[in-house]
Amino acid sequence: MTNKIESFSNFLSAVDSQKLYHYLLNSSFKIGWDDSDEPQHKSYPNLFTEYSLEELKNLNILGAALKLMQKYEVTIDDYLHCRVNLSKPCDVNFIHFHPHQLVLLYYCNLSWFPEWGGETLFYEEDKKNIKCCNIYEPNKALVFDGSLPHTIKSQNILGPTYRFTLNLFFKKHGS
Repeated sequence: MTNKIESFSNFLSAVDSQKLYHYLLNSSFKIGWDDSDEPQHKSYPNLFTEYSLEELKNLNILGAALKLMQKYEVTIDDYLHCRVNLSKPCDVNFIHFHPHQLVLLYYCNLSWFPEWGGETLFYEEDKKNIKCCNIYEPNKALVFDGSLPHTIKSQNILGPTYRFTLNLFFKKHGS
């Protein structure tokens, strides 16, 4: 799946999507993690939380994810971890990548308008030219090769205070 980005609308049922969103609103988020090893990036910490396999099962995400990931010959044995990112208006985000990983990115907010921003940008290897721009769309999942340089554009101040994405990371075969 090199350099390929696939999107899947209506990834979860409406009930499961709402269940996840309410769970997110009651989760504890941590400050930290770096998108890069570059020192100037460390002054822009982000908010995140991580969910266990048990939480993913209870939220009916794991089953839906594994069903979708069968297409890429990925199984539970390839699962690495889950990270939920919480971004706010005016957050600074950097271009980064996840080598040797296949990523399932899920847009968690229940409603969102394109005017609010929050797009996911994928870059060419030179990190100067945009390869693809994905509009933040509720209940949509993206699957992509983590080695693709990518970032998000923060939502603007007219949109919701919080933009949630749930990321599942899997070992990429052949890596």
